[in-house]
Amino acid sequence: MAGETEPSSRAAVLAARLTAAQLVLLAKQPSSETRAAVAAHPNTPAAVLGRLAAEHPAQVLANPALGLLRLAHSGLLEGWPTEAVLSLVAQPQAPGWLRRYGLAHADARFQVAVAGHPSLSAAELEQLARHRVWKVRARVAARPDLSLELLAGLLGDPDYGVRLVLASRPDLSPNTLEQLRRDSSLLVRQAMAQRQG
Repeated sequence: MAGETEPSSRAAVLAARLTAAQLVLLAKQPSSETRAAVAAHPNTPAAVLGRLAAEHPAQVLANPALGLLRLAHSGLLEGWPTEAVLSLVAQPQAPGWLRRYGLAHADARFQVAVAGHPSLSAAELEQLARHRVWKVRARVAARPDLSLELLAGLLGDPDYGVRLVLASRPDLSPNTLEQLRRDSSLLVRQAMAQRQG
């Protein structure tokens, strides 16, 4: 690419018929716009996508070659940096296969990321609401679409941090508010007292 001018706009990179080698070079450019375009380009090598995913997760997820790369490389995500994969899992447009990957991951940070996804099934939400790590359950407790059944279960959560998240919800019934006012945790009771004031 010596002597060539770098495409300065995202549209130019996306429209160009660039080789994998050219895209590797463009991925190192200081322009965030250029790197975002590289993340969305179908000829970008899998390893480069993995490096760009933390900074440009939406573009990587929208890359038309991602599905093919996943089929071609069964361990695709394992070769990418953890923070990059976490960024992908946390995206609202993360596809089902990526959510399932996050749900099954040994690192609880993946379940925390999945718990915020807007399109979780009832079974996925129930699984997360019973997770061994309180931060995962707290993320479920913060969801605006929390069912009454899950809310009732989380009111009895053994960790006060989960109940503290519930205490900050604006949509609690009078019975739930009263239960939280009598909570065993001083911090939860204080949060409820501040809510009244």
